[in-house]
Amino acid sequence: MSTVVLLGAGVAVAGTSALLANVLRLRSGVAFLLACFVLASVEVVSIALFLSIDDRLTRGALLAALGVTLVLSGAVWIWQGRPRPPLGRAHVCTIRRALEDHAVLFVTALAAGAYLYVLAVGLTVPQSLPDTMLYHLPRAAFWQQLHAVAYVPASPDERINVFPPGAEIQIATVMILGRGDRFVFLPQFLAVVAACLAIYGTARRLSFGAPAALFGASMFATFTVVLLQAPTALNDLVVASLLAISAFFATGRAKVELVLGALALGLAVATKGTVVFAVPALAVFALSSQPRRRWPLLCVAGLGGVLAGSFWFWVNRAQTGSLTGEVVLERGGQGIAERAVRTAADLLELSDREGSGLLASPIWSIGGLLACLVVAAVLVRAGKRRAAIGAALGGLVALCIVPTLVTWASVGYRAQAQLRRSLGLSADEVARLPDGFYESAMHSSYGAAFVLLYVAAGALVIGELRRRALPWAALAAVLAVPLTACMSVLLLGYDPQRMRYLTFSVALSASVFGVVLRTRMVAWIAATLALASVIVSVGYFIPRPAGLSILGGGTASSARWFVQAGGGAGDPDAFRFLAESVPADATVALALRRNTYVYPVWDAELRRTVLFVPADGVVPPSASWLVVGPASDLPKDRLAGWRRELSSPGGWQIYRRVGS
Repeated sequence: MSTVVLLGAGVAVAGTSALLANVLRLRSGVAFLLACFVLASVEVVSIALFLSIDDRLTRGALLAALGVTLVLSGAVWIWQGRPRPPLGRAHVCTIRRALEDHAVLFVTALAAGAYLYVLAVGLTVPQSLPDTMLYHLPRAAFWQQLHAVAYVPASPDERINVFPPGAEIQIATVMILGRGDRFVFLPQFLAVVAACLAIYGTARRLSFGAPAALFGASMFATFTVVLLQAPTALNDLVVASLLAISAFFATGRAKVELVLGALALGLAVATKGTVVFAVPALAVFALSSQPRRRWPLLCVAGLGGVLAGSFWFWVNRAQTGSLTGEVVLERGGQGIAERAVRTAADLLELSDREGSGLLASPIWSIGGLLACLVVAAVLVRAGKRRAAIGAALGGLVALCIVPTLVTWASVGYRAQAQLRRSLGLSADEVARLPDGFYESAMHSSYGAAFVLLYVAAGALVIGELRRRALPWAALAAVLAVPLTACMSVLLLGYDPQRMRYLTFSVALSASVFGVVLRTRMVAWIAATLALASVIVSVGYFIPRPAGLSILGGGTASSARWFVQAGGGAGDPDAFRFLAESVPADATVALALRRNTYVYPVWDAELRRTVLFVPADGVVPPSASWLVVGPASDLPKDRLAGWRRELSSPGGWQIYRRVGS
């Protein structure tokens, strides 16, 4: 029944956004669909915030508000003469003709198949990533419990309160309507669809044909960190999609598109503070896509979007006296040069160990580069400059791609060894991954296909600009990646998990990747690399226990407690006790320190009431269970009247109130 309610609410939101988008009378089918996405996001966030004013964020109130909004939107649509959407058979024919290109068909089918699998994973595998357990899901669960988007009392982790709430508001809405956490991945999953649509539309406005536009959009969907994040409750894809939509609307000529772009930018600001790294790239692209006489209007729209989306910073100011909630940027101890080298190594997939910045195979990759440079020098002396440039670019690509291929070969060897052992064909024990190698929704970069496409497309775009076959905005799209990376290097200390902050700039650059279709060999090599990347990602790194990771040699299980304890600060003994021994309707008090998993305390249907023990150590009197996390400083005299039920090797202690 809950699934039906959630589906019905989704239909109501889609109907409202479609009716209002019709009223805007947009001429482009892509613009219409992206307007629907933006308006739907605005509707969900606005209704949740409005209901939070009086602590009425409940299932019934949400359904009523969505129903009223749908009726009012229908009335406006009728009043405006029942305008029709700019969608028709011509769009289907355009896509069909684009798919006649075999490379485009291959990549599109690959992306579609991968995301069918991702959808199945999202629906069946519990969330388990550290950040989702620490604050993304807990804050949404607390809001559905408090019936309001608000500060959570006595939270030991400031991230639960101070970070912008846009994506988590959508997650909380899904939790409330679906009465559980099965569908919490939907905001990220739908964000990939929206981002691909924005990439396609932006490419078309940059003078690319439908095959090239569809190729770039489909390739983006296969990039490693994009694929790995799609079934998660993180928020990096949500931010990237909104910024990509803003970039698309910034290229429009109608004022209503600038308004939609400003709304998308505002939603991005209201979702994650990492927008600050992407704004310069977005601004350069937007300004380069418009004549100078429209620059003031663009600036006004952008500023309006930023101000509208900054509302949570003022909530922080009211609660803590600081716009950022006293959270400061982590600059680290490295110098700018070291941060730049390590960031470039991660972006180009040159690292074989977490944060090392070292080449996985320096002799092979550097040797290949030197060989190609020698060939290029010989070609220059022979007067073949174009062939020399191609040889030099080939060497650069080899430098970037060979290390990844070497590492993948090692992963493939280990996978077949584990398969042989599981089938009883071999007794040899082989580690699941090469030492120090990580791939995850937080650690990964974008893969070898991205590296090849970025280098090749960048060179081709420059050539097309010299012939004036492309607008300057195409070059701005290419430069978005290094510009965003530079902003990250200047403002933050190095962290191997921060490649995901570049997702918007990668999406923007993907709008020009279709240019490689003019060089068929490069297009097919990129498609082959994308296939290999998807196989590795799906088979080994999509959240466990999906894919081939069940062959890891352990006691893999699909149990919620087992999956949530699978990484980071998880504790299988404590989580299993919480899942199997604590009643689903219990009130549980938490005495935890920062960076301790919070979310596993709830059951899958979110029926428990969860409270934090305040700084004075007084356990809320309504609590019948008490969970004390590792290294908690809860005074022992506060445990009078409590009976210990579990003390795990990981340092978790679970108590039950005597007499309850």
